[in-house]
Amino acid sequence: MDYPITNVDDLTVEALGITLNAEGRFAFKVKDHTHELTGDELLEEMKDQLDVRGSIRNALLRKAQKEILSGLKRGRLRMDEEARETFDLNLLIWFADKALKGEHQSYLT
Repeated sequence: MDYPITNVDDLTVEALGITLNAEGRFAFKVKDHTHELTGDELLEEMKDQLDVRGSIRNALLRKAQKEILSGLKRGRLRMDEEARETFDLNLLIWFADKALKGEHQSYLT
């Protein structure tokens, strides 16, 4: 696989080296937090990121990283439902970026 990935039209989760469970999900770990995604969610987010202009994408990634760090400090259990949804979305954005760059393997559980 060539990184960074520039086209996800024919990409599969398996080609990224990610093994899905019976429900089509996989897990990754950031610090002490383990998060689950479906393979389809990841591929869709990767595609969405490639559709966004580079400077805007970088700004979204910086914002996502700040939100993730804040959420990790606060703890997911102490977040309300809206904050958890935002935290989960930012983890998806962040992990999709790592997958596009080929830097995702070390986070897989």
